[in-house]
Amino acid sequence: MIAYHILRGFGRLALRWFYRDVEVVGIERLPATGPVLLASNHPNALVDALVIGCTLRRPVTLTAKATLLDNPITRRVLRAAGVVPLRRASDDAHNGASGILDPSRNANAFTAVLDVLEQGGIVLVFPEGKSHSDPELAPLKTGLARMALMARDERRLTVPIVPVGLTFERKWEPRSRVLMYVGKPVSADAVAPNADAATGLTNRVNAGLREVTLNFPTLDDARRVLAVSTTLTGVLDVFRPLRAPDPPLAESVRVAQRINAIAPRLLELEPTVAVRVQRFLERFAEFEQAIQENAIAASDVQMDTGVGAGTWFVIRELLIGAVAGPLALWGRANHWLPVRIARWLALRRSHTPDEPAMNTIVAGLILVLIFYSAQTILVGWMFGWITTLAYAISLPISATWDFRYADRLHRAVARVRTYVRFRRDRRLHDHLLSELAWLRADVIELDTLLGTS
Repeated sequence: MIAYHILRGFGRLALRWFYRDVEVVGIERLPATGPVLLASNHPNALVDALVIGCTLRRPVTLTAKATLLDNPITRRVLRAAGVVPLRRASDDAHNGASGILDPSRNANAFTAVLDVLEQGGIVLVFPEGKSHSDPELAPLKTGLARMALMARDERRLTVPIVPVGLTFERKWEPRSRVLMYVGKPVSADAVAPNADAATGLTNRVNAGLREVTLNFPTLDDARRVLAVSTTLTGVLDVFRPLRAPDPPLAESVRVAQRINAIAPRLLELEPTVAVRVQRFLERFAEFEQAIQENAIAASDVQMDTGVGAGTWFVIRELLIGAVAGPLALWGRANHWLPVRIARWLALRRSHTPDEPAMNTIVAGLILVLIFYSAQTILVGWMFGWITTLAYAISLPISATWDFRYADRLHRAVARVRTYVRFRRDRRLHDHLLSELAWLRADVIELDTLLGTS
């Protein structure tokens, strides 16, 4: 457990450095005690396990494909973290296995999972069986359902299966955001003990996962809906402070799910309703084009462009910069080089969208620890142990603050540009405000109309 907690501490720090925010919705649905099986989608390689394991307060026993143990480095790390390896049928096929697959190939792994559940623990399983960048869930394997049914029938345990949906704003991009959506528990007790029990329970888990994830027919559909939902969420949102300048990712996901639900019905609308929808889409497209051409965030259209508001903004940010800037600069000086090298190495070694984040995190942790050690030894050689201790403590704190302050500074600069743009062109600001108000009112009316039609 000591190794697990150490690794989780490093993991939390790495996530805090790479992603700007990890939003959690529905955490109250996770039982506070007792055995639980978590069923998660798998869009971002080992980062998925990192997000869930580092976000939940309760310790999580992870499952992973057995092929990860082929690498001596990952084998040591995964064993230290208590990971249970699962051998997939595709692994045996890839390794040249022929004939009927051995159904007992995961017997030891299943036993290990049942032991954890019997002790009241949480086990995380990725029932898709693979990490991927497809626009919707892959067909689920029955292994998770068989674990739950074995726990019920062989160990007499009541184990809820809790769906967990992971949505990444831009999973490969540093300082983007993550949403972890905890769904309604699925009970294995409602499934009759027959030959189709595993399939039936898997179907119920699949339905639960689809409620907490985004699923699209094609990648083009995904890009189009997500772009619309991001802008539309900004239209419906309020003007936010710099410490949290964007609408919650959960709201964008909710809007995207609503668009997905409505889209199939658009071709069947009454003519009058269809005309209203078409008019909305045209004006929305014009609004979206205008803010993109002027590099303006949709929610920033609502900013106060008065002289007093602008003056206070500048004074406040200069004061914050005077206090926070030196600490951020200290963090930048100590971490810029290893972080840059890690990102360069990660991009060179990445071939799919679900590799850059994990490669950056792993390379970053290794390089930062190497730099930490070298820098601390040098400081210890030049100064006393008290200075060395203070220096070592300042490293992770200043780096974390540097990332946070850089986010704020980046958005502050963007708002200054928007403010100046609006001050120079008041007609543009007035036009965008008018369009935003019309779009907001119309989308609310259309949503109500489509919901009752």
